[in-house]
Amino acid sequence: MNSRTPAVASAPGSAAQPVDVRLMGDDRAVRALVAALQQSAACGPATYKPMRDSHGTRAYLSVIVPVGPAPAT
Repeated sequence: MNSRTPAVASAPGSAAQPVDVRLMGDDRAVRALVAALQQSAACGPATYKPMRDSHGTRAYLSVIVPVGPAPAT
C-alpha cells in the first residue's frame, strides 16, 4: 500500500520538475523542516509516519525544483 502524497504539479509551460523527498529524524525537527519547505517552496502536503524503530518520524512530500543554471563542473 502506497500512502505517499502525489507529486505537486509544475506550472504549465515550465521545465520545473517535482522531486519526491523523504525526511527522517526527530519528530519536531522533521515537522519544522516540512513547515519551512512548505512556506518557501512549491511543496505538496506531507505524509508523516513513525520511523521503523519508533524513535522519530518519516515525512514524505514532493517539492517542485525550479529550472536554474547548469551546475558548475
